[in-house]
Formats: sequence, C-alpha cells, structure tokens
Amino acid sequence: MGIITGSGSFTRYLAPGPLPEGFLEGLSSRIARYAFHYLDETSVDEHATGWVNIMDMFDNRFNSLEFLKEPYVAMALRIDQRKVPSTALKQYCMEAEETVKAQEGLEYLPRQRRSDIKEGVRVRLLKRAIPVSKTYDMIWNYTTGLVIFGCLNAKVCDRFAEIFFQTFDIHLQAICPHFLAEKRIQKTDPSVELSDQLTPWQFTKETPDATAG
Repeated sequence: MGIITGSGSFTRYLAPGPLPEGFLEGLSSRIARYAFHYLDETSVDEHATGWVNIMDMFDNRFNSLEFLKEPYVAMALRIDQRKVPSTALKQYCMEAEETVKAQEGLEYLPRQRRSDIKEGVRVRLLKRAIPVSKTYDMIWNYTTGLVIFGCLNAKVCDRFAEIFFQTFDIHLQAICPHFLAEKRIQKTDPSVELSDQLTPWQFTKETPDATAG
C-alpha cells in the first residue's frame, strides 16, 4: 500500500479514452477475470500475477465495488515469485548425478542426461519453494485517463501495462518528458511535430587539444 500509506516512487501513464458505453457495469467481471490466484503447489510456474484489493493483498474476490472510488479505480497488482537458489540447485544436482551413476554403474554422464537431471531437480525444488509476494498500488482516474502505478522497475511496469490491457482493453501511454513536451506543443500548434522543435545541444565543454601547437 505504498501510495495509500505514505510517500513512494511511482510511474504515470495515460489511459486514452473515451471509454465504451456501459464500461462501469462490466467492470467487476473484467477485473475478476484477471484477479490474483495463488501458485499451485503441483505446478511448475515461477510467477503468479493478478489484481487484489488495494487495502488487503489477500482479498482477490472483487464481489463488491470496493475498488471503485468515483471517479477512481483503486487496486493493487500482486506478483508472487518463487525460485530455486543457484547454490542449492547445484548441490542437489551433484547429489542426484552421483545417485544415478551409482545405480547404473556409470563413470560419466552425457551432457543431455545431466541436463535432464538438472531440470528434474529444479522442478522438484521449485514445488517446495515458498513464494515471495509483492504488491504495487494502482490508481486510475477514468475521467481524465491519468494512471498512477507505484513502481519504477521496467519489467514490473511492462507486466502492469500488459495486464491493464488484458483487463480493460486499453493501451497505456507512459507519461515521460517527451510525452509532456509533445502534448504542450500540440496545444499551441497541433500542426507541429515535436521532432520539428528539437535542436542539438552540447552538454559537455570542449577541451583544447593538448597536442596542438
């Protein structure tokens, strides 16, 4: 609850409209379709991603309209990740290889056999790994299109933009200095492109050539 509880870093986006007619009526079902679901202990998935209540990371039901704070949609993106430490994987692979060699009376194992053993060990350990959970707040003013997402990590932001599109069928536009400058120019003269306004600028001071006479 970074945005809710205090200061924090965030990325701004624009969700261009207009929204389709009846958008609010189908909002709950859209969100529920991409709500967070826990990693299955029998699966080999390393990640689980989905929407949760912005005030409660364990609430993924979306049966009511708690996420709707007119004119805002407030939710959190929860990402669970589990992985096998490389040192543990190496240790258990060596043990498994020695077991196979002893059982089959082999002195060496071919590369493909070792690769298969490694993958089997990785899957076995992955199922035993405890997922690490993180949540990232999202607040969307659907009347202005402004979206605030509580994260700066590029991979997480990309995943957020992807699930936002899957949920709402809207492509987000990141609000960066270039984007703001372009909007500013379009307000003053819509016929002018931003690239027409840019000129090269040297930020470093040239130093004289020491070898010059």
